[in-house]
Amino acid sequence: MRRNNDELVANWGNLVNRTLTSVNRGFGAVPDPGALEEADSRLLEQIESGFDTVGDAIEAARFKGALAEAMRLASLVNQYTSEQAPWALIENERERAGTVLYVSLLAIDSLKTMFTPFLPFSSQTLHELLGYEGTIAGPLELRQVGEEGDEHEVLTGDYESWEGSWAPSALEPGRELPKPKPLFKKLDPEKVVAEELERMKRRAGGNEPAAEA
Repeated sequence: MRRNNDELVANWGNLVNRTLTSVNRGFGAVPDPGALEEADSRLLEQIESGFDTVGDAIEAARFKGALAEAMRLASLVNQYTSEQAPWALIENERERAGTVLYVSLLAIDSLKTMFTPFLPFSSQTLHELLGYEGTIAGPLELRQVGEEGDEHEVLTGDYESWEGSWAPSALEPGRELPKPKPLFKKLDPEKVVAEELERMKRRAGGNEPAAEA
């Protein structure tokens, strides 16, 4: 519940929603940027370097560290958009507003790729909100692996069909985007915790220690 509300909703989801909403209201499509300023270039360089740091962590099976780094980068983009405040520039500094929103979209599109191994479903939704067709990664499926007598079920997919690439965004200006919608819903703490504890009790056959775990 905390990770959903404090990280997904407040950080990543909020960044995506307010950026796409500002683009939709002010431009209706991916803005055509002007000259990049130092803050713009610095952010894009940090996002680009994330493909190495996040990718290296995944390769080394440091999944918690990889996800934490992606979230840290999302926080940097949130900070950038708050400081640049493109929604306040649209009326009098439209070109600058468009540049900031374009840089933000590039960062979000890149982060979408980094989040895909951890958030495949919401990343697919964002993939479509950014005007892409098809799937960012192959459909997930459960498979039995191993040898007879030593088999276990794994969640995997057909990654050969992945249409994306582990590389920075190349989102082109002028692309029309669909109407934005929130990626995540805020969870009610009391309701969610009670339902989860009850679910754990049922799966454990009603044993109280399992619910506490």
